[in-house]
Amino acid sequence: MKLVLNYLKLPIACGLFYAASSAAYGQGDDAYTLDPFTVQATEGYTATNTISGTGLSTPLQNVPMAINIITSDFLEDSHIGEFTHAMDYNASITQTGRNDNGNSVASTFAIRGYRNSTMLVDGVLGGMVLPMQMIDRIEVVKGPNTLYGQAEPSGLINVITKTPRAEQGGTIRAITGTNEWYQLKLDYTVRAMDDKLGLRIMTDNKETNGWRWLDNRAYQFKGMSGSYKLAEATDIDFLLAENHSTGFPTQRATWSFERIPTDLNSDGDTDDTVGGVRESTARFNNTFLPPEYVSSGPGNTLDQQYYWMSMGIRHSFSDNHNFQYKYNFNERDHLMSAREFNTFNPDGRNPVNNYSNEFISREEVHTLNDIIEFGTGEVKHQLLLGVRKSESINNMGRGNYRLRGSNATENAAMRVIEARTGKVFRDVLYREDILNGAPIWTDDVPTLEEIFAYGQRSNQAGRSFQDITTMYATDNIYFNNGQSNVIVGIRNIDLDQRNEALGGATTSELSGNDTNFQIGGVHRINPNLSVFASWADAFRPQNRTDPNTGELVGPQTSEAIELGVKFADMFDGKLTGSIAAFRIEQNNVFRSDHNPVTFVNDQAITDDLSEGLEFELFFNPVPNWNIVAAYSYIDAKVVGDVATGLPLEGATPHRFTLFNTYTIQEGLLAGVRFGGGLVYADGPIPQFGNTANRLVVEDGYTVFDLFARIPVTFGERGWNFGINIDNATNEFFVRSRAATNEARQILFSLSTDL
Repeated sequence: MKLVLNYLKLPIACGLFYAASSAAYGQGDDAYTLDPFTVQATEGYTATNTISGTGLSTPLQNVPMAINIITSDFLEDSHIGEFTHAMDYNASITQTGRNDNGNSVASTFAIRGYRNSTMLVDGVLGGMVLPMQMIDRIEVVKGPNTLYGQAEPSGLINVITKTPRAEQGGTIRAITGTNEWYQLKLDYTVRAMDDKLGLRIMTDNKETNGWRWLDNRAYQFKGMSGSYKLAEATDIDFLLAENHSTGFPTQRATWSFERIPTDLNSDGDTDDTVGGVRESTARFNNTFLPPEYVSSGPGNTLDQQYYWMSMGIRHSFSDNHNFQYKYNFNERDHLMSAREFNTFNPDGRNPVNNYSNEFISREEVHTLNDIIEFGTGEVKHQLLLGVRKSESINNMGRGNYRLRGSNATENAAMRVIEARTGKVFRDVLYREDILNGAPIWTDDVPTLEEIFAYGQRSNQAGRSFQDITTMYATDNIYFNNGQSNVIVGIRNIDLDQRNEALGGATTSELSGNDTNFQIGGVHRINPNLSVFASWADAFRPQNRTDPNTGELVGPQTSEAIELGVKFADMFDGKLTGSIAAFRIEQNNVFRSDHNPVTFVNDQAITDDLSEGLEFELFFNPVPNWNIVAAYSYIDAKVVGDVATGLPLEGATPHRFTLFNTYTIQEGLLAGVRFGGGLVYADGPIPQFGNTANRLVVEDGYTVFDLFARIPVTFGERGWNFGINIDNATNEFFVRSRAATNEARQILFSLSTDL
């Protein structure tokens, strides 16, 4: 595949540019939507339009990229409450972070083998964190594009938020189930001022007590989205939301690893280093901990507050000229204390690490987009011109503090706290303690404030600042009697970074500027079948220092190519989907990952390569039966420097997902809808991005989910009764970095329209 994709680059570029300049246009107005900045609501699991590939509402068939869309109906049927689960039924995506807050975080996922760093909200960069309650649908763009600043060449995630419905009314839903799950949700739209004003009010209160030894959580969400028609050609929209999460830091206290001396090269001893792994300290996922294990105690806590605001204005100067300004603001306030026993040594010892951290992160983004539709002869253009300015501040707050049992100074501080409070702390957890059933979940632990007062700060880093200015232009060119279109894009990035130490002194500064390109095209062989190709490069400045030379590391660069086939409404409208092959190269990658054995980051500068194949199918054998299937094959690894051959974190070699729903049309059960799905992941799935943890992998797993929706009538009001059984076979596996999956969960829901 490498040779094929490489040799196709030049013909693709030349052919597409030649066609764009010479062919005749004949598609007419079908190339556009009346509102180029808004994606209309969909019914079912199949979407027809996307805003993510071009920055404009565009038919999926006209976008030269594989784009997977998770619709609102799918999210509702799945009762998804955590963003990590929303990606379970998507090809070539794997969780790579210990997401413990129920919200979206971009770097939580790897797409096509590369950790994702770009989260969009309504097509605008600035989605650091977003509550699930605000999400209408999720668009996952696979492959390269030039619209979104420092987007990875493997793809990005674009979240489309809820907007006021066209009609006044809404839904109230109550959910309860195993593990003391209690939840009440309200979603209601108000229409006023002769229908010029729409307000959508959303609230969600949820409490759970989990299935682990300790696992209690509470969420309080409130939000409102609005739209106002200021004039015939001018619309204003806004969104305000707050999400407060409290309870126990489950995923920060679940799993411990195991050091097992292993003869990796079969030479009869464990004295060597093989593939970056020291045989004497080879580290693996744990082999003896019970699934319900947590290392923290009842005195540990998690408190996270999220704020989101966006405001926008859209104006149409004419039928062919539209303008948009968007402002996004989000803030994350995080406060947590936890206790971990990270790695069991060969003698069964696992020293304690008590830690607290507090930080505040803020991000502001201003975006201007201008779309102009025009013709040049018989060729028609859809030109998007944009500029985006983003500013972010991270690491405000008190920072990270710790009290470790293996550190003499910190151990002495723990003894002082014990003497003053009467508590008794566990300094070491032994394998025998677990095997003998010691109730470690009842242990005393230092409080958050005690760790801040007596602990040592884990580093002297203060705030970090990042300013990014991005200018971009994309032209979607339609020609050849409506059979073909080409997207040509260019992006210029100007980035400034600055890090401060405690006290405010600047420790490092870095500026970078680069221009990137993209070219892609679609040729519709017939109304139901098209082929597409895309080629782009990318640039990312790195505020990093070479561990060998002490010099600042230059920018990370990448190049990606994607070829594929799209089909829509085939076999009398029953089959829609896409098949894509890809190759992604990244160069000068600064690789840094915390080593929990040495407590020092393992660092290297590498080149990476990912190649693979994926498909997504939407099949409707009969009008009341919907099937969604996806498969991906990924071969992603380091190809340069000391880490050569290291699989990229989260790169699942084979992944297959299937979800379907069936609605009974006739008889006493008419209207009953039921279905479910499976997720099959074939390992080994690497859990870390460094050589020392090369052997920490997940071997694979298969998960089954089931659901049913039953319409009923009580007191002349229609209700919808639901049941969801997640992880029906109670499979247990490690999602990523010691973050385990959830045990079997049974949920019952009752909802009615208001």
